[in-house]
Amino acid sequence: MNPGFFSDCPATMRPGVTVLTDFQKAVYLSSNPAKLIPTPLSSDQGVETPHCQNKQQQRRQRMSRTQTYADILLNLPVDDTLKTFIERHTLPMPEGWVWHDSIQASKSLIGLIQMHPNVAMRDRIVAGLHASTLLAHPLGKQAMFQAAHDRPTELMGLIACKSDLHRAFWLYVHHPALFEAAAEIEYLDHHGQQAQQHDLGIKHPIKRDETSIAAFSDAIKGFYQRELGCGEVCVVNVLDRARGTQLISIHAKDLATAKLEFEGSQLQRRVGSPNIHMVLEYAQATGVARTIIRGGAKYHAMLCEAFAKHLLGVDVDAQRIQTPRLNLSTLRLGLNIPQAIDDGFVGLQVKSVTVVSGCGRLKMECTASASSDQRCVTELLQDYFGAENPLARGWTIQAAVLNFYLAPMQGKSRCQVVSVEVTSKGRLNLHKFDEKLRAQLEGYLVQLGILKAQQVLKTGRDQEEPATMDGDLFE
Repeated sequence: MNPGFFSDCPATMRPGVTVLTDFQKAVYLSSNPAKLIPTPLSSDQGVETPHCQNKQQQRRQRMSRTQTYADILLNLPVDDTLKTFIERHTLPMPEGWVWHDSIQASKSLIGLIQMHPNVAMRDRIVAGLHASTLLAHPLGKQAMFQAAHDRPTELMGLIACKSDLHRAFWLYVHHPALFEAAAEIEYLDHHGQQAQQHDLGIKHPIKRDETSIAAFSDAIKGFYQRELGCGEVCVVNVLDRARGTQLISIHAKDLATAKLEFEGSQLQRRVGSPNIHMVLEYAQATGVARTIIRGGAKYHAMLCEAFAKHLLGVDVDAQRIQTPRLNLSTLRLGLNIPQAIDDGFVGLQVKSVTVVSGCGRLKMECTASASSDQRCVTELLQDYFGAENPLARGWTIQAAVLNFYLAPMQGKSRCQVVSVEVTSKGRLNLHKFDEKLRAQLEGYLVQLGILKAQQVLKTGRDQEEPATMDGDLFE
């Protein structure tokens, strides 16, 4: 393990013990996957050799290009995972072939795949390589660690991988069910800005028995058959996320289409049904749910009603399920969050606001420039406009950007910035951040009065973590 493992963590996120077991490190990383940047080590010295450095540099350069299956192979280590994948597809290997991690071995594999006469086999190999790229990015890395948060053996396997692509490929080959669970989590996080958040007013545990799941599935099938004439097949999965929420993923069968595709070397119209994908995340602690589904408010309401009735056991009227409206008026006084300073941020700023006149006929956007020295735009409006300040004349703040500044990294002069975008209609960009930081930022918005405790997926108590880890925590 890299000796600088916790060196880049804010003080409030560092465990208090000096020695952690491998399992403790795995559990920590399952909720803080972005903190792990594995360092390639030589087997005998524990430091990067020039050969290893050169190979990793070549692979990083190739990652910047559009990925073909050749790029994917060149960026994957030639290890037991790749060997298992190739052998599973029964690709014939030349006599005397030796599996060793080198660029030349990767290029040889590419040549063997390209020259193989069996088109169907070649297509299956290429499709498998491309499938793993679904999670080969920062959000995908977080999703993989969350999917494996309660499985220490798999967590240690993810930690040992050398890159996000390597992790995704390793999970795809060795633990396909976990790979699919991570893909569901990644879908929710990737489309988080499209989500609608609802206060269900219910804090019941989810029913996971077959009868309840079947009734939930039937409710969704019935809705789509009435509305669109499709949805006769519906697959429901219930997953536990790392920090206490539950993710319900639903796949419904859409109307059949005939797509012109190649199967092997034959071009033909293939009849198939696209997937209607929808997800719901629920926090029992607060009774809050957020949904992602195509079709507008009617579809969001249907999903919430069906979930509450069949998986929570309570009938909920659509009128009770409302997207929260946020009050941004507290930002008139700037950004004062002592807890954020305690957590390691060195500066807070209302970077920009969009304000609307009382009559609603005039909208104005004001932004503090880089030369404002991190002063809030609300302060600048008061300084420059005085009694004519629109905020003092009853104009409403419709949207705002809040900047949280971290100290510059070593050798850098500029502060790192975490920017939170919020609108009065309940739109937030918190989906961009990892789960721990997202919960932290939600807590700040609750302190400001912008969000209410029942409008977040975690309560304030759930967001608090002890400053130290007890030595016998996992015993």
